[in-house]
Amino acid sequence: MTKPEDAAPAGGAEAFLSVRDLYVRFSTEDGIVKAVDGLSFDLHRGQTLGIVGESGSGKSVTNLTVLGLHNPATTEVAGEIVLDGQELTGASNRTLERLRGNKMAMI
Repeated sequence: MTKPEDAAPAGGAEAFLSVRDLYVRFSTEDGIVKAVDGLSFDLHRGQTLGIVGESGSGKSVTNLTVLGLHNPATTEVAGEIVLDGQELTGASNRTLERLRGNKMAMI
């Protein structure tokens, strides 16, 4: 497996999307669910990233969290998400709405 720092393009260009130590937990009737546990990756301009895994492994939760589409009332998010130099963790809904479809999207 390639570590994020090994995959950086020559010259050390800053990542377009950088996720560091992402943790996502949900409060449920049955207790706390750890959906994402310490995920880190970098995506540089011109690169494509595919996220694959078993059902329930956190793929959709990761993407929804990066897009800021999680429910803050029931979701605890920790870590750092930086898009094109802008910190998204804790960003306002208005800021995230401006970025969605413009600089970030999920298919």
